[in-house]
Amino acid sequence: MGSYAHGMKQCQSCGMPLHSKKAGDCRGTERDGSKSEMWCSLCYVNGAFVNPNCTVDEMIDIVDGALKRDGRWFPMRWAARKQIPTLERWR
Repeated sequence: MGSYAHGMKQCQSCGMPLHSKKAGDCRGTERDGSKSEMWCSLCYVNGAFVNPNCTVDEMIDIVDGALKRDGRWFPMRWAARKQIPTLERWR
């Protein structure tokens, strides 16, 4: 895991924290409406991936673009780019 996410549960597709002080509960939902313990609400809704054909390279670009727009500095963006391929969805 990247050092910025150490000790936090994070989405196993994009690396976003599943809980944060700023955003609250960011977990996606299973078919039965329960909260997912593996996927965030941006990646996973109602028991399925929002973008099921997304490749790991596309996810890296999506996350990097979001971090860049959010004003995140390069070290965090670099860590995210390195971490994403190691997440469960991309193994």
